[in-house]
Amino acid sequence: MAIREDAMTTRRQFLAPLAVIPVAGWAVWASGAQEPPHPVGPFHLPLDETTALWRDLAQTRFVGPASEPAFPELVLALDGRTVTLRGFLAPLSEGAVHSRFILCANPVSCSACQSPQPATMVQVQSREAVAAHREPVVVTGILRLKPFEGLFYRLDRADIALG
Repeated sequence: MAIREDAMTTRRQFLAPLAVIPVAGWAVWASGAQEPPHPVGPFHLPLDETTALWRDLAQTRFVGPASEPAFPELVLALDGRTVTLRGFLAPLSEGAVHSRFILCANPVSCSACQSPQPATMVQVQSREAVAAHREPVVVTGILRLKPFEGLFYRLDRADIALG
């Protein structure tokens, strides 16, 4: 009989906290609380002169049987020109500092942001290495369309500032 009571105690200890979850969920729902909407729509950073270009870059779509990128006219006009973008560094390799990385419009871990897509990522080749971190960076470099590495965009000879 003692074995059965111990088994029941263990089962109760395991199941009791699970019974609270629906009640807690109902309490949040009943209070009218919602997951906070993202403050700037599909992009994590507010709209300013360093983030506006992301909205244009994100308009690129795949077309045709070969799935070639179709760039908006504004983006086509920027090929080979110096541009500035603020975004989040995603390293391509292990290490403390990086001179080659992906700049993303949104942090990879942001659940409220638009999911990463080729049009919201830029390969960066910087002049100097930068330490990996989670804060946004401002990158200024020469924009190249359709680089050979597979993404739609690349920034060459880029300068980086925290921002």
